[in-house]
Amino acid sequence: MSAELIKAVRGRQTAVVERLLASGANPDTREESSGLTALMIASGQADPATVRVLIAAGADVLTTDPRAGATALHKACQGGSLDVVRQLVEAGAFVDAIATTTGHTALMDALWYKFPDIAEYLLAQGTSLNIYTHYGFSLEQHFQYELNVNTFGKDKLLEAEQHLNARRSADEAAIARQELMAATSEGDTERVRKLLDEGAEVDERYPNVGGFNDSHTPLLVASRDGHTEIVRLLLAAGADVNAVEPTFGAVPLHKAVYNGHADITADLVRQDGIDLNWVGATNGYTPLHDSLWHGYEDCSRILVEAGADLTHVAHDGKSPLDLAVEVFGEGHALTELIRARSAG
Repeated sequence: MSAELIKAVRGRQTAVVERLLASGANPDTREESSGLTALMIASGQADPATVRVLIAAGADVLTTDPRAGATALHKACQGGSLDVVRQLVEAGAFVDAIATTTGHTALMDALWYKFPDIAEYLLAQGTSLNIYTHYGFSLEQHFQYELNVNTFGKDKLLEAEQHLNARRSADEAAIARQELMAATSEGDTERVRKLLDEGAEVDERYPNVGGFNDSHTPLLVASRDGHTEIVRLLLAAGADVNAVEPTFGAVPLHKAVYNGHADITADLVRQDGIDLNWVGATNGYTPLHDSLWHGYEDCSRILVEAGADLTHVAHDGKSPLDLAVEVFGEGHALTELIRARSAG
């Protein structure tokens, strides 16, 4: 059935693909010769109908091919179908995934293969511009190299350059416009208060410019940087207490405990609707895991007393009790508290 599925995908026989999947074919089947998954093949062939069927069947949009380390999104940017690219992104494909051999992102491939419409779409999704290939080129250097070596299709490259320049200008304008984020980063409490009173957008997201605040809200930044009074002002203004930043998949509570800000931790856990047990994407750590890992006893106690989950096992196989023993020791009062609460 696997061979039949690959053959049908290669032949753009969407109806046959759908029938085989309904009969139990694995949507993540790989072609024996290339190692590409069925989704990678359909994406590279710019076959939106087959891509739609494979995604609906649960095909993995994040897995990589064994030779180049590229994802289906990279293949779609080579194939040139904006429809396919959009489907993959909407299904959860990571726009900044890097091919392990080249260091190329999907944007770099879209530029290299001269598809300015795809480049425009990826730029609108916030893909990073501050990136380097594994062979040392920045995005800008990579683009200039393309202009120099291509004698055909330069018009498309120049169209893509317009989109790149527009995105850079938009990022600069967003940074200049986001006074609340600037005041938060500077720890200027009175300025934050004034801006909130004037109706500043409390959950504005910083643009992706390759910096520490990329895609952060002011609350994420204030919680990370220890600006307690600003955190309180933002919470009072209705800031999203569960806002997630995409780099580590962390929420404000992770940021606070990771840096040992006990007062902020206490303020956050009292908020209605807060998820005490949000699992970080990078390591599977909850805020309690992070606070224990970094040895912050006061933050850990606040979380335990607030009812944080004591049973969650992270990607390294460790529960909160495991980390408490490792960091604080078997006989420590915090370790004993966690053990007693876990047992009871």
